[in-house]
Amino acid sequence: MNYSELIKFIKLVGLNPHLISKLLKEPLNNVYSLLLSLFHEYQISVFPILNTEKLGLWKAVIWCEKSVITYSKAKKLAGPLANIFRGDIEDNSFLLIFYTNPTVFEEAKTNYEEIFKKLNMDCSVNLVLQSFRFINDENCYNFDVRKWICNRKDVYISVPSRKFINLDKKDVDLLTSIQVNPSIPYWRNLHYKHIKATLHGFMYTLGKTNYIIDIKSRKIVDNPYLVWSAQLDNGEYLAEYHTDKENLKNILDKNTGEIILAVKDLNYAHGFSIPFEIFKDNKWKIPKIKIE
Repeated sequence: MNYSELIKFIKLVGLNPHLISKLLKEPLNNVYSLLLSLFHEYQISVFPILNTEKLGLWKAVIWCEKSVITYSKAKKLAGPLANIFRGDIEDNSFLLIFYTNPTVFEEAKTNYEEIFKKLNMDCSVNLVLQSFRFINDENCYNFDVRKWICNRKDVYISVPSRKFINLDKKDVDLLTSIQVNPSIPYWRNLHYKHIKATLHGFMYTLGKTNYIIDIKSRKIVDNPYLVWSAQLDNGEYLAEYHTDKENLKNILDKNTGEIILAVKDLNYAHGFSIPFEIFKDNKWKIPKIKIE
């Protein structure tokens, strides 16, 4: 067993060493040891691939240039509906991805636009038409030199749907737990069979990817540091790269469009779980936008 073989199974089932040991038919101690090495020496990060659209949670993007509000306030613009926040380290630009649905989006967009107009802020609000998650081929990473030597990947595409999976509170709790900790034995939970159709494996990054670049433009520049992208309802694409300092300039030089450069610090980059707080009576009760 080597690092690449281990990552192959991490992509399938997550970080639980007992399940990986069983699937690989390797001693548990060997799996533990290699997992620890991946974390400490190669800085692996692992994220579940959830199709939230199947849950009834669509996504929309707020993008603001040179904001007049603080990042701490910007994070709260969507309340419990926040999905991802990125704040630029230089010029106060930010993006906020939030959960929505086709019933409430237009009203929410109008409310946001009115607020931004009053604040004299240059912001756009767009619905996500489809999302792309990129899962790198583990054999493209050279662990000796700690670099990507090729660019092969699988792509998972999710599209908003008006047909939703029926959920209960324990289903939502399980999904939230997987997001918080990809090493839990989720397959033992009786509710796993209910949410299995929304969990499509796990994605990962390797190396000191301390920088997060978000670019909004008409095209996507592909490389091993591209983690996800989204097609917006105005014809533009939003792409996110997780990179190290060594490759930062190369990515910036090859991209055109509006750019937000964040660092992996909660003040600038924050990810949120699905909004379990608003799941009541077995349905999502999306609140109206209220900003003080």
